[in-house]
Amino acid sequence: MILQTLKKAGIGFEAGFKDFKTNRPTLLMIHGAGGSAQVWRNQIHPLKVSLNTLAIDLPGHGKTAGKAQNTIDGYAHWLMETLEAFPAPPFLMGHSMGGAIVQEAAFKRPALMKGIILASTGPRLGVAPDFLEGLLNNFEKTLDTIMAYAYAPEVDPRLVTEGAVLMREAGSAIVHGDFMACNQFDMRDRIAQITLPALILCGEKDQLTPPSLSEKLKMAIAGSRCDIIPSAGHMVMIETPGVFNKSVLDFIQEAER
Repeated sequence: MILQTLKKAGIGFEAGFKDFKTNRPTLLMIHGAGGSAQVWRNQIHPLKVSLNTLAIDLPGHGKTAGKAQNTIDGYAHWLMETLEAFPAPPFLMGHSMGGAIVQEAAFKRPALMKGIILASTGPRLGVAPDFLEGLLNNFEKTLDTIMAYAYAPEVDPRLVTEGAVLMREAGSAIVHGDFMACNQFDMRDRIAQITLPALILCGEKDQLTPPSLSEKLKMAIAGSRCDIIPSAGHMVMIETPGVFNKSVLDFIQEAER
């Protein structure tokens, strides 16, 4: 049983199932920088009606043991080792840094997954030098600035506060390391070699990974679909879960035909 396997490996997770249903597709979700499986709660529970939904904490995040990585490649290797324990290849969905990790894994071990969903990410994830310096030397103020960019202006302020709490729990060292990993990530010369079914999602008002990056993914990955979601920012799966979830479910059901 996959949940027992994850527990034995010291991997934290949130699941929408207790008993894995072999007749359903599985959706495995990977969070972004300084996050945890909690960011996917608006997907885990609504989508569990049709899918085996599972979100995991990356190393050093949430309830997962071990040391956080400092490169996307390091996280991708950990993810690929985790995927080897799955009874059948899942669909992988990654947000922001998680999307970079999914791209890396999809390039190196495509047989471990059935398709990929890339949310609020791009083939290159440059980070402003002021953010990198501030996360080390002025963590609280810099985190507040990042949170202001992470959501659309009209979003409920409580969502922004909740997002900030999660990153504060991760701490300066881990958040800085994650942002450094993003800054070093560059798939531009390899992304076109990914041939898996791919869905690309982005908020129309995303200021951290703007829609132009999603368009680049769409142009590079043959046969991919790109949905730009109105009135949403970088945390699109939290801000507009209904529209987001419909795109995800439609994509998976079409890929399963």
